[in-house]
Amino acid sequence: MKQNFLPIAIDISGEKILIVGGDQGALKKLKILQRFEAEVVVLAKSICQEIKRSGVKYFEKPYHKKELQGYLMVYSCVNNEEIDRQIATDCREAGILVNIHDKSALCQFISPAIYRSQNISVAVSSNGEDVFESIRIRNKISEFLTEKNHKN
Repeated sequence: MKQNFLPIAIDISGEKILIVGGDQGALKKLKILQRFEAEVVVLAKSICQEIKRSGVKYFEKPYHKKELQGYLMVYSCVNNEEIDRQIATDCREAGILVNIHDKSALCQFISPAIYRSQNISVAVSSNGEDVFESIRIRNKISEFLTEKNHKN
């Protein structure tokens, strides 16, 4: 079934967001989320040093659904089919929005490629089908808007 995600903007200021996973994929997601004013927590059996040094709260332990309590949304970056499916199921049952890295069929939401400048945000999404194309288009928009601002 082809998914059709509704592009929306959501205020995550002060909200709790959980990233399950502690590798480079989780680090990339963390860097994106740190641009916003949310409380991001990382949970994984093993967490890379960059995440540990990032200043976010982290817990080095295995995932269990009891860890979901109190979160608005969860990003799973574990790259384990069984755990990803369990996280997706647990989040849906708990009424928590869930994004499973590189598995749009398991996601309730996807994160678009974002350009932000002052009070303007532009989000480019491919419904999770072609992330690199979304990034390419976002970069073109960024170039255009940056050039336009320099002319004004």
